[in-house]
Amino acid sequence: MPRSRSRSRRFAVAVAAAFALLTTFAAPGAVAAVASGSALSASAASAAPAAPAAVAGCVDWPTSKFLQTPLTYKANGGAGYAMQNGSHYGEGYHVNCNTASSMNQYYALDLGMREGDEVLAPGGPGTVLYAGWAPSGWETCGQYVVVDHGGGYWSVVCHLSRILVAKGQKITDATVVGLVGGTGGFAPHLHFSLMYNARLTAAGGVYGGQSAQPRRLFHLGCGGGYYEYINKGQQVCY
Repeated sequence: MPRSRSRSRRFAVAVAAAFALLTTFAAPGAVAAVASGSALSASAASAAPAAPAAVAGCVDWPTSKFLQTPLTYKANGGAGYAMQNGSHYGEGYHVNCNTASSMNQYYALDLGMREGDEVLAPGGPGTVLYAGWAPSGWETCGQYVVVDHGGGYWSVVCHLSRILVAKGQKITDATVVGLVGGTGGFAPHLHFSLMYNARLTAAGGVYGGQSAQPRRLFHLGCGGGYYEYINKGQQVCY
């Protein structure tokens, strides 16, 4: 049976502590191999993809703050993973770092998933700020959920076929907030993004603040561990 996300969060905290100690003594390539839970050779670790180039106006999701892959072991017919096979950083609608009057989505990601797959909030525990159809001006998001994870950090999941939470609801890292869909005029997939110091209109539109790059996403599948970055075309496990 798959571990619960609540237990996984305790595991994540332990991994983070071990990582902090490990980085004091190990080379960056070796750290990436060990922390990902992969049995990579030293040469393979040294060939790991480089960090995406920093973009002016964007920020990183703090590595000290919890972050998880927003899918479950049921994803894609029980495969337990999805491919980053849609728009990547700076592509399509994934634009804007810190525009004052628009939704900043530069570091948003698309994951190839089936309609009806379960969706978790990437930032784990938090409070639902908005759950419903995106208002005028944000229509391409379709049905979406916005969650406040504290400290000014929010996450958004878009194009849902069904929403399973309500505004004001407290959620955990194991709460299924909705189901994958293609609302907003797209083929079914999961679009998720992270933001810092964004705002919400009275109608429920997200704007302002800064787009945050996913950093150190914990995962349970594929041996467990975390993804330091998500690269174009990467496999992402639950």
